[in-house]
Amino acid sequence: MDWVCILVLIFSFFYMLIKWTNLPTTIPIHFNARGEADGWGDRVTLFILPLIALMLYVGLSLLRRIPHHFNYIVPITEQNAEAQYRLSLLLLSWIKLEIVVLFGYIQWSTLQHTAGLSSGLGIWLLPVSLVILFGTILIAIVRMRKAR
Repeated sequence: MDWVCILVLIFSFFYMLIKWTNLPTTIPIHFNARGEADGWGDRVTLFILPLIALMLYVGLSLLRRIPHHFNYIVPITEQNAEAQYRLSLLLLSWIKLEIVVLFGYIQWSTLQHTAGLSSGLGIWLLPVSLVILFGTILIAIVRMRKAR
């Protein structure tokens, strides 16, 4: 999953650089709950999305080094430590991928909107993103409880 994250991050940076010369100086920088642009700003703000995604990727990657410091829903014993650590690292990997893809999609969609190829982010982005993120967490909790 790390390779997919890295590819999405690279694509995000390069896609923005490719589109940079065609961007107007003012672009949509905020979208309401329906996915419609309702805030405008300088095109330089487009760098914020991939930079935040990169910082989250690095932070979550570093966090993977200390699974013994995480809070778990079950007590950690010698018998279940390996399984719990493995499941928590898998959860981190999925969350990292979901966040990087989400930020990449928001950036891509913003560029599409700026080029007049779409009308915004879409009304489904927020609910679908939340279902995917919380669904991943719920699946991990169920697996961790089973691996008691």
